Amino acid sequence: MIQPSEIETELLAFLRRDIFSPDTNLTPETDLVGAGFDSMSLVKTLLYCETKFGKTIPESEITNEALANTRALAATVARILNEK
Repeated sequence: MIQPSEIETELLAFLRRDIFSPDTNLTPETDLVGAGFDSMSLVKTLLYCETKFGKTIPESEITNEALANTRALAATVARILNEK
């Protein structure tokens, strides 16, 4: 069972490296959309998750709540990965 904190660490590293500028102060609670997360960022992040964790994130799971911040996104991904 993968823990949300493990996914959160991976996602933060990815977002800092590939989505946001190095000047962005990104924390697990940072409002992603407010920081500049857009549709292209979403596509890149979903592809990263699929590649890294080996499971597609269903479109129905991509909600405002799931994209509120990295912690919420990690919790959503963990729940999907841990479903039987």
